[in-house]
Amino acid sequence: MRRAASLALLLALLLVLLLGLPHGLAQRVPLPRGTPTRPLPQSSEELASRSPFSQPAYYPLDRRPDPALYRPHASWIGRLILPSAADTAGQPGDWVWVDVEQAPEGQGALIGRRLRLTWADRPRLQELVDTVSTPVRLGSAAREAAAAANVVPERLDGRLAVGPLQSLAGARPRNDMVVRLEGVSREEDTLRITRPPVQTAGRWMGLVTVLGTAAGSDEPDLWRVRHYDASQRGFLGPEETIRIPRLPPDRFGRVMIDTEGLIASPLNPQGWRIFGAPGPDGVFTVQALQPRALTRLDPDRVVRGTAAGLGAINRDSWSAAALHRGTLQSTALIPDGGGEALPLSRVGQRALLVHLFGGIGGRDGEPTPGWTVTGHFAFGEAEVVRDPLSGEPELTLRYHQIYANNPNGIVAGSQDWSAYSGNLQRGWLGTRPISDLLVPLEGRLLDALALQAEILSARYRSGDGTGVALVTPATSCVQDSSQALWIALDGLRQQKRLRPESAGGDTRLQRLEDGLNALLTPFGMVRSDWRHNAMVTLSAGTGRDPTMPVGGRFISSQRLEAVLLSWRSMLPRRAHDGMATVFLKAGLPLWILRTNQIPGTDPFLAPLAPTTLLGQLPVVGTLLQRLSDALFPPVLGPPLLQSLLVLVVYGALALLLGFRSGFLQGPWQWRPWRVVLRHALALLVMPAIGEELIFRVLLLPHPLEGVVQASMAAWGALSVGLFVLYHPIAARFWYPRGRVLFRDPRFLSQCTLLGVACVLEYSLTGSLWSAAGLHWIAVVIWLEPLGGRRELGPGVP
Repeated sequence: MRRAASLALLLALLLVLLLGLPHGLAQRVPLPRGTPTRPLPQSSEELASRSPFSQPAYYPLDRRPDPALYRPHASWIGRLILPSAADTAGQPGDWVWVDVEQAPEGQGALIGRRLRLTWADRPRLQELVDTVSTPVRLGSAAREAAAAANVVPERLDGRLAVGPLQSLAGARPRNDMVVRLEGVSREEDTLRITRPPVQTAGRWMGLVTVLGTAAGSDEPDLWRVRHYDASQRGFLGPEETIRIPRLPPDRFGRVMIDTEGLIASPLNPQGWRIFGAPGPDGVFTVQALQPRALTRLDPDRVVRGTAAGLGAINRDSWSAAALHRGTLQSTALIPDGGGEALPLSRVGQRALLVHLFGGIGGRDGEPTPGWTVTGHFAFGEAEVVRDPLSGEPELTLRYHQIYANNPNGIVAGSQDWSAYSGNLQRGWLGTRPISDLLVPLEGRLLDALALQAEILSARYRSGDGTGVALVTPATSCVQDSSQALWIALDGLRQQKRLRPESAGGDTRLQRLEDGLNALLTPFGMVRSDWRHNAMVTLSAGTGRDPTMPVGGRFISSQRLEAVLLSWRSMLPRRAHDGMATVFLKAGLPLWILRTNQIPGTDPFLAPLAPTTLLGQLPVVGTLLQRLSDALFPPVLGPPLLQSLLVLVVYGALALLLGFRSGFLQGPWQWRPWRVVLRHALALLVMPAIGEELIFRVLLLPHPLEGVVQASMAAWGALSVGLFVLYHPIAARFWYPRGRVLFRDPRFLSQCTLLGVACVLEYSLTGSLWSAAGLHWIAVVIWLEPLGGRRELGPGVP
């Protein structure tokens, strides 16, 4: 007993000493460090919480920075507090407590108060909240996820009616969810909101350039910075010492953002937007960091033309040259007929954001099983605003994160850039390559998508009652973001049906809708669970006739059929590039913001591009991509008309050349149709499909790759040349019946014409079936009514 008491006393004294250490010294106390191959058993969220800078209590509300240098990050900011079971029993419904940390002018007295936060009293909104609310019971899957160091909502276990607000407040083990509130109205001690909270970081923001470490200080996290002076349009303002903490490594031993490279970064001259608040010592402490170059309306490069834009999407954006650690590229893509203006330039403009990140390479990187870097996909929204610090129009970025349970404590829901990419504790800015693709769109689609993404995010937070959301081929960030987009489009279609006057006449939007539908439903059929969930959400008042009954509870199918019906949205890179292609072909300009592990000083990390299936095997990955693109292209509308036109022109030329040269002779003679049909089916497999797979699909760049016309012409010439040369080689080695005919210049001329027609067909449509169909028709007609069987000699069926 004495030994145990002595040990307890010793541990208590050690804890007191640690808490009493200066912040810099406390950060240098050695702690266990994991590696990519031997991660620590704790979650990264748990490890980060050991730092005082990760604790909300570290940032006292009575400390405020110089108002001449800093601005409020938002009008309403608060920290969500999960109410106890007793609280919710006395006041049922979806509500939480909120500790107000920032309030609009005139309501500053509310800062520091704990108020009740709930939804606005709107019937449709309440119906939707009720539809998403669910009992939560953590089952074996949640326990296994927690044992694998994932953060699960253990505080929600056993609650009977968990709505969107409570699932957000209770998503992590501690009450540390800081949010921005929008659409706020106050009723005494209650705040009501019309829109879901947006996760954020930092009550205040500033704009600085880093000068160096603080002189004469033993705390390595103190830095000298100079503030931006809007009146002089440069970093000519006061100098200040701030704290940019280096938080503990995650469970794999990686620091999320290494501050050592800030001074030498090529982005430092343009400055950094810092988000945070003063600590107890009054020193402004950064919680999130954003390179200003990311949000300026000044692209590094402007690519004009649809074909060139497709090349930038499919090749340039993730090429080896674009993957240098510590770099940022801002590229505007202007399609054919897009004019001279940049995609985003006016305050108030909104844009759809399509987010994609890649992998972590290098010695301390993550594994890439199956030669595939899956990455992550999300939608979001960008808006041009007047920056309160610089006075210039700049971008603000937010994400609609449909995010599975994870070790970092990233929570599904709407997230400001400061809570996600640039967050010092959870952000991927310093460890992953990131692409944010911006598409200027009208507000109805953006609003509808945001709502459907919020519904799915709330379902992810509660796990539809299981407490855990896991990644599978059928349910994932990219599959369910695509589901949100499809349901949003379906809702807009319903509005058009009920109110035809709202349809409008913008042909670009109609092309966009058609293209997205083809992408999301590649076989023309929507997944049954997507359709059912659309019925549930739309019947709750988000777009359908309000007299329709609610369709029941949400479902999530894991059947193979569901995976196949949405195969184009199974991998993030595939969905990202496919959607970008649809946008560009619909005539919409794009803006691509690409970052690579900023500031980029860790020599043991390297950015890895996200890939499609087997994408790290250069040849195999490319061939698989081309094969899938050629197997499932659009086959209706303009491609079908183009196919018919090529067929008619080719047929006329082939007949004219054949009869003039004497290669073709009449009269036309058909064998019995049963015989013709049997042999025609065999000819469809070979040579039609087989030769087109080799000489067109696998050899030629697919039209979606955006190869310039001169290069495509060179590839086409190679394809035709090899196709013609193949026939005498085949006759020499494995097809003796063609030894005479396949060397006849007249036959080779016909081969050349057929090869050119098939190349043109494939270049126009991108479809194996179009090229193979033309090839098949030509061979069948030549062999049957035009006497090709006789030319090949006896024994030909």
